[in-house]
Amino acid sequence: MIGMSRRILSKSLQSFPSLIKAPITRISPATLNQGFRTSLRSFSDSQKSATMELPEGILMGFGNPLLDITCTVEDNVMLEKYGLDANAAIVAEEKHDVLFDELMNMENVIYSAGGACQNSMRIFQWIVQTPFRAVFSGAVGKDKLGDRIEKRARADGLLTLYQLKEELPTGSCAVIINGPNRSLVANLGAASLFTEDWVDDEENTCALERAKFFYFTGFFLAVCANVVEQVAVMCSESNRIAILNFSAVFVLQMHKDTVAELIQYVDIIICNKEEAIAFADSNDWKTKNIFEIGSRLQKMPKANVRPRLVMITDAVCPVLVFQDNDRVLEYPVPKVTRGPVFDTNGCGDAFVGGFLAMFVQRMPLDYCIRTGIFASQQILNVVGVQIEKLPKFSEKCI
Repeated sequence: MIGMSRRILSKSLQSFPSLIKAPITRISPATLNQGFRTSLRSFSDSQKSATMELPEGILMGFGNPLLDITCTVEDNVMLEKYGLDANAAIVAEEKHDVLFDELMNMENVIYSAGGACQNSMRIFQWIVQTPFRAVFSGAVGKDKLGDRIEKRARADGLLTLYQLKEELPTGSCAVIINGPNRSLVANLGAASLFTEDWVDDEENTCALERAKFFYFTGFFLAVCANVVEQVAVMCSESNRIAILNFSAVFVLQMHKDTVAELIQYVDIIICNKEEAIAFADSNDWKTKNIFEIGSRLQKMPKANVRPRLVMITDAVCPVLVFQDNDRVLEYPVPKVTRGPVFDTNGCGDAFVGGFLAMFVQRMPLDYCIRTGIFASQQILNVVGVQIEKLPKFSEKCI
């Protein structure tokens, strides 16, 4: 692990300024609706326009590229048939094989390039608008499906550096929408075979050198923890920013020790309320108080002096942001009017993409959060994460 980190650090790297502290405050609904007003300090010493020119490949994401197979149901029959919760994310078991066959034989099924991290990177690109500011890596099969996903991602402006695998086909994810709920069943396929020798490729090493921000999903951590830890250590030692999304409850339950070891190198933790409570349970914290959990997460030991940021999201409750010195920010989520399409799949991914689009431009924290909330609510109006169906992003929207 340290060998790879040292190898990259031996090259000339530009460092990114440390996270700058923000004062205690609560953001009211009026503030969110009236536009950009803030007493928060910027993450840089000078506030910059959200249209600032970003270098190519400034953000790099690691995740599992999947084909999303999305269907809408009116009842719980399919969920009960395959033993699925109405609103959860799991990895497919053998009993779910026929689920994918059933979905692909249904009418009105929608296919889209997916995977949580890839979705976030595509939303990031939708907002920043300049192609190839973000880079995404994961493993796909050497098949037509892998080619199709790559073409879709690149059409959205995302640079892909996939690791190609012959042993398994490109992965897929069944997305079952039932009202406001969505149940995800991921058949990882080739995505499960990602290996750390990806780092040895010269093109990939160059991408690692360029990037200043690195985003990892818990889903990918469950696949290749070695690469996540290697890159996170590199970030910690080179003054770059490592961001981890817990992603799912099962990640925290099945990979408890891996997550605990990694957190010391992580600058930003993103999770929802259920995942935060699952982390507390797996570490025997004996509390379900979300404020206490967020505070303890923020204060966990860190390998460098940069203060950690913890964000806990929820569909209806305020987004909570925990900072050093017990500072907590609350960002209410505006109510959404349900339209003809209401698909919650990808909302969390879109929030991350919107947040990161402003964060890498060193915009004030409340601007980053509001952009994330805006992006998550825009994606409700399309089935799946279909960037081509979203309106052109404008700062006036938020």
